[in-house]
Amino acid sequence: MGIGIDDTFVMLAAWRRTSVKLSVPERMGHMMSEAAVSITITSLTDMISFWIGILSPFPSVQIFCAYSGFAVCFTYLWHITFFAGCMAVSGHCEFKNLHAIFGYKVLPESVAIKGKYKT
Repeated sequence: MGIGIDDTFVMLAAWRRTSVKLSVPERMGHMMSEAAVSITITSLTDMISFWIGILSPFPSVQIFCAYSGFAVCFTYLWHITFFAGCMAVSGHCEFKNLHAIFGYKVLPESVAIKGKYKT
């Protein structure tokens, strides 16, 4: 769990660095071009490290390393496919000012913070 969660933080940080005025496909392109390099490098080094551990003479270490190597591989593929897709859907909601969970229209943050809307 701890190995893959850093990929999530890298992708979210890259998303937050993009301009909110760009379209969602442009933001996704900037986010993936920035985050994909670091995610790929860290995932590859983790996978290689665990798969080298399979050469250990201890069966328990071999099993752990095989499982962990494939788990890192799965986590990498999950981040660049499913999680990126979820971020695109969330980006469309953000672009259209929709509530993240329920999907109804909400006020833009700039309007809500200034207190122009009275409840």
